[in-house]
Amino acid sequence: DRQLVSQRTLDFIDERFVYLAQELDSIEVDRQDFKKDNNLVDLTVDAEIGLEQRTRSDDEVFKINNQLALAQLLENALTRNNDFELLPADIGLENSGINTLINDYNAVVLNLDKLKSSAGANNPSVQLALGAASDLRRNINRSLNAYIRQLEVSQNQLQGRNSRFAGQVSQIPEKEKLLRAIERQQKIKESLYLLLLQKREEAAINLAITEPSIKVVEYALTGTQPISPKSNIIYAGALLGGLLLPFGILYLMFMLDTKVHSKEDIIDLKTNIPVIAEIPDIKKSDSKIFDDPNDRSVLAESFRILSSNVDYILPIKDGEKGKVIYCTSTIKGEGKTYVSVNLSLALSSINKKVLLIGTDLRNPQIHTHIDEDKHKPGLSNYLHDVNYDWRDTLIRGFEQHPNHDIILSGSIPPNPAHLLTNGRFKKLIEEAKQEYDYIIVDTAPTILVTDTMLISQLADATIYIVRANVTEKNLLNYSKELSETGKIKNVAYVVNAVGSGKSYGYSYNYGYSYGYGNEA
Repeated sequence: DRQLVSQRTLDFIDERFVYLAQELDSIEVDRQDFKKDNNLVDLTVDAEIGLEQRTRSDDEVFKINNQLALAQLLENALTRNNDFELLPADIGLENSGINTLINDYNAVVLNLDKLKSSAGANNPSVQLALGAASDLRRNINRSLNAYIRQLEVSQNQLQGRNSRFAGQVSQIPEKEKLLRAIERQQKIKESLYLLLLQKREEAAINLAITEPSIKVVEYALTGTQPISPKSNIIYAGALLGGLLLPFGILYLMFMLDTKVHSKEDIIDLKTNIPVIAEIPDIKKSDSKIFDDPNDRSVLAESFRILSSNVDYILPIKDGEKGKVIYCTSTIKGEGKTYVSVNLSLALSSINKKVLLIGTDLRNPQIHTHIDEDKHKPGLSNYLHDVNYDWRDTLIRGFEQHPNHDIILSGSIPPNPAHLLTNGRFKKLIEEAKQEYDYIIVDTAPTILVTDTMLISQLADATIYIVRANVTEKNLLNYSKELSETGKIKNVAYVVNAVGSGKSYGYSYNYGYSYGYGNEA
């Protein structure tokens, strides 16, 4: 259709008009900014003014140099004149003070010569004339030095200004080149703008005089209801999808979730191993160490519950004082060291004498909770050196727990299993039982190394740590198998890092209240 062609031409030209108008505005602004930044009005006039300023500046520099040379010449003559000889006068110095002093000096010198010829050298009149000549000579010397310094300052200023004028004149050709480039772009855009104006008028005339080549003979008839798509079917499908999709997603989430979240997951395993405590998940901003014996936080109460429940699973033996409690887990990162430290502190807070031993010789972590050096002498040093006393390795990590001692793991040895089975660890446990009420042993993970199983028979109870949202459910079968086969003794689970909606809640005000945290 020819009308359509003309209309599209008009639309294209209108679009180009907008673009060219912006380009012209941008070029004009650039030209204005260029003149403003370079202080240009007219290049020819600016060049003439610059040359005139440079010429005047050169004349002033020449004049200053001439005066400076004359002053230095007079200064040299004064320096060489040691016998009060006449000085040159009216040599062109433009300093009336110096010229007056020179004339006075010459008059005194002439008078001195007359007195010397008529009187002796010691005559008082000659001495007075000599003093006056000396004074005038010093004044002339000081005046000349001051005048020379003044001329040098003026010379530097004029030379700097002359250099600036010379730089401005030398930049005129470059500025002219840049300005011509901007004006050239402006002329190109203006010519394109005028051409498009002409083409627009031609396209508008063609659109006005051209008849359409297609005419509508009769408009189509349509119904009020759409033929497709069927809205009822779409609404029903959307409703069904909205109901099924969330249930499907939840079903997949529960099917793919293989982590332990609470003690109910352990109960579902149908094992005889009890769950004696759930440790809540503590925010990073809160303290994770039970370092205050009088602490009433949720963390402190959870470990007090753990310490009291541990007593119920410990066997009653006559003739033995200390109880040995192992803390272990299946894999690294489940919090066995964290539970070991806090359990030992909870027992110490009730005035029990407690010893915490780090037997994870491959990856020790107790030192991180007390800011001690990882390689400080500890258990490995005692196990290796038969002459080493384990009491020399004891450290007091918490000031508010005077009944709490710690033996760190010490230097990492190449043969942990050999050291743990050489008999010295059993000797350590037997001796510690006579001095402590509880010995808490932080052992290595059971599925990674055999260190824990090698010394498991020395334990009175084994606390097996399971971390919520970290431990896989299928790993519970491994700990169940270890307990059933007797590889670890008297096992009890502790669920670590349980969420707030699944753990017990405690609060203190003037009284004590308790309740389950997952109540509505």
